[in-house]
Amino acid sequence: MNKMLFLAMALFLHPRARSQDESVIIRGSTKVSKKMTPQQVVDSLNARFPNAQAVRYFKIPPDAVQKGWTITKEDNLSPDYSIDYYTITFRRDDLKYYGLFAADGRLIRSKQEQTANQLPESVKFSIKALGEQYPGHKVISKKYFRNLDASSEEEYYEVIVKKDGKKKSLYYKPDGTLLALKD
Repeated sequence: MNKMLFLAMALFLHPRARSQDESVIIRGSTKVSKKMTPQQVVDSLNARFPNAQAVRYFKIPPDAVQKGWTITKEDNLSPDYSIDYYTITFRRDDLKYYGLFAADGRLIRSKQEQTANQLPESVKFSIKALGEQYPGHKVISKKYFRNLDASSEEEYYEVIVKKDGKKKSLYYKPDGTLLALKD
């Protein structure tokens, strides 16, 4: 099976690797077929997004979940080592979506790709003030990610920056407060 490297967040994608088509692939995951994905996960996806297109499935071993989907220590993403996790990526209309599911079909986290004009004004303001807070860092993303913790309904926005050739992810709360800076 083809081992895929994915995200700092970052989906969540940490650190981030991009494939030819600019899709986010989860670090430590293995691409699997729909038949190899638990039916509960497939059913959960179909219930939430019945018109999903270009669906791809990835299996993530329990010990790799935190590498790609944890933003801060407070995320409390302690994997249950008795189950596997699955990331599903798809497109629907103008939406690119990435979801982390437990094997029982429960959505744990999600990432939705957005453009700059879709960001909250407070996040846009914080991004513009980036140079004051982090001199030398430059925003390199043209796409941003709206991240949602399914259990707490907490959301935050991910921005990719670069300094001295090194990429980092910044995570902002909807009010523009910087939540984390991750390599």
